[in-house]
Amino acid sequence: MLVATTVAIALVASTAFVAGAAAPAASDAVPPMTVTVSVEPNLSPSLVQAILAEAAAIWRPGGISFVWQRTPPVSVSYARAGDAAPYLPNTLHVTIGERRGPGRDGRLPLGWIVFDDMTVPAQEIYLSYANARQMTEEARGVIGLIDQMPIMQRETLLSRAMGRALAHELGHYLLASKVHTERGLMKAIMTAVELFTPDSRGFRIEPAQRRAVAARLRGEPLVASR
Repeated sequence: MLVATTVAIALVASTAFVAGAAAPAASDAVPPMTVTVSVEPNLSPSLVQAILAEAAAIWRPGGISFVWQRTPPVSVSYARAGDAAPYLPNTLHVTIGERRGPGRDGRLPLGWIVFDDMTVPAQEIYLSYANARQMTEEARGVIGLIDQMPIMQRETLLSRAMGRALAHELGHYLLASKVHTERGLMKAIMTAVELFTPDSRGFRIEPAQRRAVAARLRGEPLVASR
């Protein structure tokens, strides 16, 4: 059975942020993960670059890094990570496009990843530019009128929200879990303020999460968590 996990938003104000995690020692470093990225041609290259930079910045304090490899848009067959296999380079693919995705309870999904039988993630993440754009229009009470902003300001806001959604979905993949937490990067619902503010400390990666991801990136066998 295919089960999708999504990042949804709640368009309400929230100012509670958690302090960022300290960077790991050099001796605790882990190899970077290579991720292929396909983008629909109508999207700005500068926006895409900013999205990837935002996601990388959220994981960086935990010593986790990514190598982004751009590829043409492709039809993905949703390959799955085997129960006993390590996460290998070049196995994860991110698509950024106009699909609307599996929304729930009237919420806009900014990104999603498909799971097989609840614990095994497919190797494909999708980010929805269409939903992110709609979200900026509905969040005018938080960010103002998006259509009246300069292009750079619009891209800054969009890249924050989409980059943080991508970081969240990367967490589902790397943790091999569709479980959400009460706070931090892996909580299910992110408010408009959390997604658009310059302060990203509310997207903390917990030490236990960092250790689990680091082990997988070192090539240790995958043990799915619930």
